[in-house]
Amino acid sequence: MLNIIGALIALGILVIVHETGHLVAARIFGVEVEKFSIGFGPKLFGFRKGKTEYRISLIPLGGYLKMKGENPDEKAEESEDSFKSKKWWQRALIAFAGPFFNLVFAAIVFIASFAVGRSFEDHLPVVGKITSEIVDFVQVNDEILEVNDNTVQGWSQIVQYTKPDEMNYVRVRRNNELVDISSEEIRKETWYTGILPFSPAVVGEVAPGLPAYKSGLMKGDEILSVDGIDVNDWYEMREIITESSIEEVKLKIKRSDNVFEKSLKLEENLLDNNRIIGITQELPVKIEERYNLGESIVYGAFTTVNFVVVNYSMLFKLITNPKAIKANLGGPVMLYTMSQQTAKKGLDTILAFIGMISIILMIMNLLPIPILDGGQIFFCFIEGIKRKPLSFRIQIVMQNIGLFILIFLMVFAFWNDINRIFSRNMAIRQQEVESR
Repeated sequence: MLNIIGALIALGILVIVHETGHLVAARIFGVEVEKFSIGFGPKLFGFRKGKTEYRISLIPLGGYLKMKGENPDEKAEESEDSFKSKKWWQRALIAFAGPFFNLVFAAIVFIASFAVGRSFEDHLPVVGKITSEIVDFVQVNDEILEVNDNTVQGWSQIVQYTKPDEMNYVRVRRNNELVDISSEEIRKETWYTGILPFSPAVVGEVAPGLPAYKSGLMKGDEILSVDGIDVNDWYEMREIITESSIEEVKLKIKRSDNVFEKSLKLEENLLDNNRIIGITQELPVKIEERYNLGESIVYGAFTTVNFVVVNYSMLFKLITNPKAIKANLGGPVMLYTMSQQTAKKGLDTILAFIGMISIILMIMNLLPIPILDGGQIFFCFIEGIKRKPLSFRIQIVMQNIGLFILIFLMVFAFWNDINRIFSRNMAIRQQEVESR
């Protein structure tokens, strides 16, 4: 129950940020705002300040701002404080202000997530695999203790403490003995390309909605084999899955004292086109790092830009590959599931999650679908090019089409969520019955 309340509060904050953007821009250009609502449907409670009614409505899945003369069928063109009376570029800026505020808010939240101190999970600093023939200074199972006199807790710190183009000093524990290594051949990238950390084929997280989730895989499950081929570590398991030429793989899984098999359909990772089942590695080390204000601003800004680029890249791939929409489209239930996983990881992760959702709201609202901000901006640019607005009839027809598309997507996303959860619960229940 607390998770639901927390998710609704977070969504409410993002809606307030978005609608405040529209409100500020409308006030700047002298447009009267009639209604500012958090949620849709019947009013629960509210108050009036000036000419604006501020309210909280029954359905807490979004919100809206009602401006005078905003709807095509309103006869308010002659009023100076009407939305219709403003120039096309002013209306476009009012529509853009909501998503823009979401972007700015996301950047602030990302910066705050670094300022409070980031905690992240990492690999043990133990060599698991050597993939380069030129690496001869470490051996498999070496435990890295220090790099250049800096104590190491996790694998990423090995990279962090390695000096570029200089002599590096590494202390390792090998067969219960301490070994000191000095070499000019060690580079930061060596720890990513030539040497890989110890990583057993154990599930860390299960991505909501993907095949592993629907098949009931859980955190801590150990993958013993893929398609009958025994695997010794994560790398062998991943190689078999990504290079599989068939649409389905059979996994042998160990959970506590039970061993069972599951068949999972493979799906395409939109980021790198690899085949995936939707699991991440177990990362047993938790590291906390603190950043000063300058570092927080730099890392927060970089994170914001990176997340925007990644999401637009994924959106482009979804448009060019419609078959992937079903696997990647989620609704409020999937969002709630993700928020549950996030809430367990600390304040910095919660803040970063809110920032990511804020950017997703920005991107979704900028889609050129009538009834969304992007559709309104699209209408404004057409007017700017034609030097006259679209006809009332065309606007109404396109808004109705946009409303239909939006409702269809919402229903489809909700059905997708329910289907995934049903499949997962059935898979878990079946496994429990078989293990008795």
